[in-house]
Amino acid sequence: MKDLILLVEDDIIFGETVKDYFESNRLYVIWAKNGTEAVQLFKDEHPELVMLDVVLPDKDGFQVAAEIMKINSIIPFIFMTGTAISDNDFSNAYQSLHAKNYLEKPIKLSAALAQVKSLLYPSGVKIFNINNLHIKINNQQLTINEQNFQLREKDIQILSFLLEKKNQTVDRQDILLKVWNSDGFHLENTLDSCISRLKKILKNIPDIKLKTIYGRGYLLSILQ
Repeated sequence: MKDLILLVEDDIIFGETVKDYFESNRLYVIWAKNGTEAVQLFKDEHPELVMLDVVLPDKDGFQVAAEIMKINSIIPFIFMTGTAISDNDFSNAYQSLHAKNYLEKPIKLSAALAQVKSLLYPSGVKIFNINNLHIKINNQQLTINEQNFQLREKDIQILSFLLEKKNQTVDRQDILLKVWNSDGFHLENTLDSCISRLKKILKNIPDIKLKTIYGRGYLLSILQ
C-alpha cells in the first residue's frame, strides 16, 4: 500500500507548496480544496493519514473529520489552523476525532514532514527509498511500492541487513552472526532456506536482484 496522505487545504499556493514538498520527500499526496471533496477522495483513495485545515469554504475541519471517521474510525488527523486552537477545542478533537497534533500557520514544512513520518512510520518500521523503489518493513510485513508480502521473522531480518548493505557482497558468516548471533555449521541449511524464500519473493520485483556469490555470500543489487 502507498503511504498516502490526504491534504485538505483551500489555499491554492499553500496547498501546492505542501504537496510538492512532501512528494519531493517520497510521500504520496492527494489534495482536496474543500470538505465535500475531501470526504469523497477519502472514500475513493483510502489514505493512511489526513492533514486537515480547520477553516474551509463549505464546512469546518472538525465536521469533515467527523464524516471521515464514519468511514474509518481510526484514521489519524493532523489539523492545521491560521489561528491558535484553544486547549479545550484541541482536547475535544484529540478525544473524539483522533487528532494527533495541530500545526499553526505559517507552518514549517520540515516540522510538518517530521510529524507525518512519525505517524506513518512508527518505531520499529524500516523504510528504504532506493531509486524508484519504496520499501517498507513493518514486523513481518514487506511492502515494495504497492506489492505486499508476508515473510518469516528471520527472512525479514536477513533482507533488512542486505538492504542496509545493498550493492555489496555480504559474507554468509556476517549474516549468521547478525541474525542468529552464531556462525555455527548447524545454521548453514537454515540460511540457505531463508535465502531461497527471499529469492522466490524478489523474482516479482525486477529492479532487485539477490545473487549468490559462491564461496563468499550474497549480493543484493538495486538496478538503476
